[in-house]
Amino acid sequence: MKPIILAATSAFLLAAASGAHGEEAANNGTNPTKLTTVAEVYWERLDLTGGFRSDTLKLNYTVPLGERRDWSLRYRVPIASVDVLGDDSYGLGDASVRVTHVFGLSRQGGWVAQGEMIFDTASRDELGTGKNVLKGTLIKAWFLKDGAIFAPALVHSESLWGDDRRRDVRTTTMDFYYVPKLKDSRNLITVDPSINQDWENDRTFLGLAVTYGRVVGPAFGGTGIVTIKPQVFAGDGRPGDWGLEVGYKVLGF
Repeated sequence: MKPIILAATSAFLLAAASGAHGEEAANNGTNPTKLTTVAEVYWERLDLTGGFRSDTLKLNYTVPLGERRDWSLRYRVPIASVDVLGDDSYGLGDASVRVTHVFGLSRQGGWVAQGEMIFDTASRDELGTGKNVLKGTLIKAWFLKDGAIFAPALVHSESLWGDDRRRDVRTTTMDFYYVPKLKDSRNLITVDPSINQDWENDRTFLGLAVTYGRVVGPAFGGTGIVTIKPQVFAGDGRPGDWGLEVGYKVLGF
């Protein structure tokens, strides 16, 4: 499976390189400084270490706030299955609420700050961290001259309280998000390499995710988009070897 994902990643990168173009694209959800109403359904499979796997259905709803729509709230409810304890049935994972604020916006770029509270709502131990976790993100977005977007992010998660029997959460990620400009604005590609540090377990690993999407047209009063995101992990501290996410979202309804 891993070679297939790597091949798909290479194909996406080649498509991005060959599709660069100068026209302005419609909002397809890839610009982190554009906040709009979004409803999303994603299914993700992760190949975990030790021969285990996790499957997660993610239900997200985002609503913009303020006259300038420079604030938003996102609600997430995950329905998960993790077979590490021999039970692969689905149950509620750790639900979360995220607030986003865009500031310093200009033609050259802008800043995005996010604060997310992830609650210990999992119905079984293996479906969550056992902790209530605060996750902070700071993004600097640059709008490049060829129409592409480069938006690196610094992300840190820290557990605040929870089950004393469970290990604390303390992780930092440096993410290098890139969106090439494509000839057909109905298509989208994002390239997302990352460096990840788990301070509690003293583990470091690398990640690479490439998302390909297609605007499929009007839906439910907005714009429907389908996506597929293969990802791979490297390093001794990696949680697994590969992952695959497929999804559908509606923007601007």
